[in-house]
Amino acid sequence: MSIPFAKRQWHASFGTLSARDALTGWPWYVLSFAGLGVLCAFLGPFGTFSDMAPLPRLAYWVSIFVVNCLQVLGALALLARLTQDRWSLPALAAGASLLASVPATAEVALLEYVLRSNDHAASSLVDIFTKVLVLTLAVTVPGVLLRARLKAPASPVTPPAPAGPDGTALLKRVKPEMRGDLWALQMEDHYLRVHTSSGNDLILHRMSDALADVAGLEGLQVHRSYWVARAAVAGTERDGRRLVLVLKNGLKIPVSRANVTAIKDAGWV
Repeated sequence: MSIPFAKRQWHASFGTLSARDALTGWPWYVLSFAGLGVLCAFLGPFGTFSDMAPLPRLAYWVSIFVVNCLQVLGALALLARLTQDRWSLPALAAGASLLASVPATAEVALLEYVLRSNDHAASSLVDIFTKVLVLTLAVTVPGVLLRARLKAPASPVTPPAPAGPDGTALLKRVKPEMRGDLWALQMEDHYLRVHTSSGNDLILHRMSDALADVAGLEGLQVHRSYWVARAAVAGTERDGRRLVLVLKNGLKIPVSRANVTAIKDAGWV
């Protein structure tokens, strides 16, 4: 049976829990619940501060939280096995809280009778169950989600995409004394003039192949006959209505009207 879209999104956000995972790291849960028991013993909620001495109050709250924690872990493992990963983590945590609250209610009623001499505890089981369930939900659901988040593997680092050709192969065609930083390409009939920081050289090479050779460099084909590297541009000027790029070596390269927008969008002007 297919999972509805909203439920699939819920599963994708929180994941599921196996029976083995439910019991993994159980000391962490027990210590956390015990710590909350100590906190409640200090605060003394539900009248326990005025009704009980410090040590009995400590025993009352710590025993409630620790025993309930073990019951929650058992309920988590049971539900994870029964549901076979069909329930999300929040649903499992809520279900486990509900199951664990049933025996916990009886345990609290017993502690009320033994440690607080409450003869009416048995008659107020519904009230005790409600309080136990609210506390268990408030602790279990965030605790399970936090534990899952802390145990989640780090997102794999995607390696950067390999850069395109950087002009190295093209420069190998140039005379050794003319090799340097690639500044511009200029088409001359069936030849290509390669302008570098060391000078220029004319080689037998097609412009289309040369553009593929410099695909990894920051540059633009500003004219049908010219490609220019961004690092080579020293400034711009106007020749009538035509935009002209001025390179660091003084070379002036015209920009075709069709490429003016691309030049401006790239921030060259």
